[in-house]
Amino acid sequence: MMSRRLPLLLFPLILAACGQEKIEVRQGENADYNQGAVLAAVDKFVTSGRTPEAYAELSQTAFELRNGMDRSVAREAELKLMVLALAPVQSVHAKPMSDQIDALALTVWPTLLAPVLEADDLLVKRDPRAAAMMPKPGEDSHGYLLRLCGGPLASDCKQVVPELQGAVIASIATRHATERVRNAVADCVMCGADQGWHEAVRAWEALDRMANSGINDVERRADPDNWPVAGSAAEIDPHLPEAEINETGEIVIGGQRYSSSQRISALHDLRGDSMMVALHLRPEMSLAQVRALLGDARKSGAARVAVVARAPRYPWDRKVYWIADGVGPHTGLRPTDSLQLLLHAVDAVSGPGTIARVD
Repeated sequence: MMSRRLPLLLFPLILAACGQEKIEVRQGENADYNQGAVLAAVDKFVTSGRTPEAYAELSQTAFELRNGMDRSVAREAELKLMVLALAPVQSVHAKPMSDQIDALALTVWPTLLAPVLEADDLLVKRDPRAAAMMPKPGEDSHGYLLRLCGGPLASDCKQVVPELQGAVIASIATRHATERVRNAVADCVMCGADQGWHEAVRAWEALDRMANSGINDVERRADPDNWPVAGSAAEIDPHLPEAEINETGEIVIGGQRYSSSQRISALHDLRGDSMMVALHLRPEMSLAQVRALLGDARKSGAARVAVVARAPRYPWDRKVYWIADGVGPHTGLRPTDSLQLLLHAVDAVSGPGTIARVD
């Protein structure tokens, strides 16, 4: 366990170095190419507690100062932005992903996802990816992640359902930051003798290993194909207490797995005071298996059962179908037919709210 712990005691030394050490720049007689303004912004970040909000202000200031920077000052700003991002990221990296999204999605991740900070006079045309990674006015964290995965990061997370996009984007941001800090320290002539900068690289590498160690499993679970496709008879998701039935038949609630013998008690505890539950079932599940689940749900006290489905196009909106055994229009399907085939049959003859009958 200790081998995975970040070198937290080194962070204050690293961050203090960022606020104090000045990398030499080429200066004209009456100009410092905005180096002084960058250092003042760094000092403000440090005195503000190195919070995610303070980092957002620091990065915004650095971007606004680009057009007055020369190459050396831009490299210094890039180095400091990457190293100083450690504190706000580390402050929440052990918290649930929902908390990380709330803290970092609109404050720190945009800068980590953006291209390397360079002086504007080095570019023929400003890289449009930088603006695309920045939050738009009035955009909340959920909307920000949806826009990224539907646009500039589509190749990375468009095939990920929205509930799990945060983990994927966190891994991408961490990987980008690790690459950028390695390059920034390698380009820094004055950093070679100061181990603090190299400790910063190692700290980012540790964060990268943690963020990406289980990302393949997240992407597999987040594939929209794991849900039935919603059609015309589906309703808007009412956000009921929900359980997943995984590929091996176990019931999964809040990450906890229960065997088939524990299914009734687990569903009873899940629903609490609600008389309704939602089930995340795989589309290829046979109707015979679905009927057995409905029996257990009924024994748990649930009066109505919904199946979660997904809209056929991004952003894969959640929908539900109501299912029951022995209630609703006959479809003529066999017990070996799939859940998806049942839902398609209901779409073909009925409208929203129709009960999909499982015989």
